[in-house]
Amino acid sequence: MYEQERKQLQEICRLLYDRNLVSASDGNISMRVGEGHILITPSRMNKGLLNPEDMIVLDGNGVVIEGTGKASSEFPMHQAIYRKGGEIRAIVHTHPVYATAFALAGKTIPDNYLIESKVILGSTALAEYATPGTTEMVDVISPYIDTVNSILLKNHGAITYGVDLIDAYNRMDVLEEVAKTIIMSKMIGEPILISEENLEKLTKKK
Repeated sequence: MYEQERKQLQEICRLLYDRNLVSASDGNISMRVGEGHILITPSRMNKGLLNPEDMIVLDGNGVVIEGTGKASSEFPMHQAIYRKGGEIRAIVHTHPVYATAFALAGKTIPDNYLIESKVILGSTALAEYATPGTTEMVDVISPYIDTVNSILLKNHGAITYGVDLIDAYNRMDVLEEVAKTIIMSKMIGEPILISEENLEKLTKKK
């Protein structure tokens, strides 16, 4: 079932691992497939070593339809995003170092430092800390789901989502690069903002 989608999910997991956007078994990635099904990474398995057959097929309520492993315990977070975001078909949740550094410091990532922020990433929200895999996690991200495409989780990591896996992956990739660049820039001096006028020009070009 969903052989092509399983392979795509495995390839994205490998890409995230190769780009140092995920390490070992942390994080979880999913995509909506078929009629109300969700394909998600298994729990406690290294994302860089996953095979297509390791992916778990769930129904909309989290019941396993196909797969021998255990689905990620953070499925409720994915479920909440899919239910609230109508066009969202893929979610990437990882613990990237630089973006998570912002979350650990209780700061969002500004969208007025780099072009990529405004064009690809958009605004980033900051959710309060919640225990992973609980309804509390759903509660802290719910206010932001339909207003942004990336959420930092205090003392935890980051979530990005989009219309497909590539879209969600690209946002995580850009999120981390922007966070890294800002942090590196602050080691030299205070980063210079893009003016409101120039930000408006970028928005018009999108």
